[in-house]
Amino acid sequence: MNAKERKQLVIFEKIVGEEISQTAAARRLDVSDRWIRKKLVRYKKEGAKGLVHRSRGKLSLHRWCAKEQELAIELLTSDWIGFSASFAVEKLKERFNITISRETLRKVLIRERLWKKRRHRPKHRRWRERKKVRGIMIQLDGSPHDWFEGRGPKCTLLVFIDDATSEILWLEFVPSESLHSVMQAEMNYIRKHGIPESFYVDFGSVFSVNTNNPDREKITQFKRVNEELGVTIIHARSPQAKGRVERANKTLQDRLTKEMRLRNIASIEDANQFAQNEYLNMHNKLFAVQAATPGDAHIPLDKNVNLSIIFCIKEARILTNDYTISYKRRLVQLEKQQQAFIRPKNTIEVREHLNGKLTLYVRGIPLNFKEIGMKLKTRLSPVEYIDYCNNPSFTILNEESRVKTAMPAVEATL
Repeated sequence: MNAKERKQLVIFEKIVGEEISQTAAARRLDVSDRWIRKKLVRYKKEGAKGLVHRSRGKLSLHRWCAKEQELAIELLTSDWIGFSASFAVEKLKERFNITISRETLRKVLIRERLWKKRRHRPKHRRWRERKKVRGIMIQLDGSPHDWFEGRGPKCTLLVFIDDATSEILWLEFVPSESLHSVMQAEMNYIRKHGIPESFYVDFGSVFSVNTNNPDREKITQFKRVNEELGVTIIHARSPQAKGRVERANKTLQDRLTKEMRLRNIASIEDANQFAQNEYLNMHNKLFAVQAATPGDAHIPLDKNVNLSIIFCIKEARILTNDYTISYKRRLVQLEKQQQAFIRPKNTIEVREHLNGKLTLYVRGIPLNFKEIGMKLKTRLSPVEYIDYCNNPSFTILNEESRVKTAMPAVEATL
């Protein structure tokens, strides 16, 4: 008997001893007179046992089917290892038409010792209100992770999430969070949604010059591109400041990896197809919210704007006396016929596009040129010297002196 039933036993003993009336007993136990009369009959017939609830020790008629439990446990200990209770409930409904509550599944996992409790240590944080309109602020972050769980190469997922709605607007898997990858992903994002008002990013090397830049006067190529587009770059001073995208990263590492496991996705190309064409809608249906104010702050992309011209790396080079410049060891010769007057010591703007192509400009005017070779380093390694000998098609600056510099190291190695 539990404590409640032991209290009832005392009251019913007083009723039988005529120490208290049935009406007073009902008032003491906060039940109806009819309930007292029914229970009194059972007490007189069975004694204290008659006060125990009839369902005690019996299996519930609404209990979870044993076969379904076994299936769930088998999946969660094999193919579904690491699935949370919420995500497992969704997949059981989707794949096997098994409807069960999250709490029921959690109790089964606890019983089978498959439940891992997550400890959260609360820290005081200053709350920031969401932006009012979709597209005012887009939180951008890269999430390096073993997304294919050993089936494919480790890579990084670039996540673009709207601050006003928590809607993930773009996902793109890339080998690493490099400048080239971030530029390409942003260009794809703009082609789909338009130009946002601002990006909220961290102080990673792609987004910020962190060395010898105390006044923050130096800017990265990423910021220069967005200034040309009219997009403001805002830097978060802690991971918690851009908590919306950080929490999204954890959710994606939990759910997206398992969705790809169920589909046996093992390459960046297949992962991008699935993430952009299927998973985005699945995720946003569950987690996106309505913005405080309807509308969209994205500026539609002008059809006359060529993004490939904007999304490039721009650097300055000084024209030499023989009308050549060197860019990343690529030697470029300017042609005689040009649209603009040029002379040695002019500053030439070199634009390296995302496809690797170079274009040259002076005072905003395009120049005619051709690549004539690769420039050797001051001292060649043995491997580089052998590559040089096997590739005579390139013209080499100071060829004789540089090869002589490399020869002692080669001879010593041989």
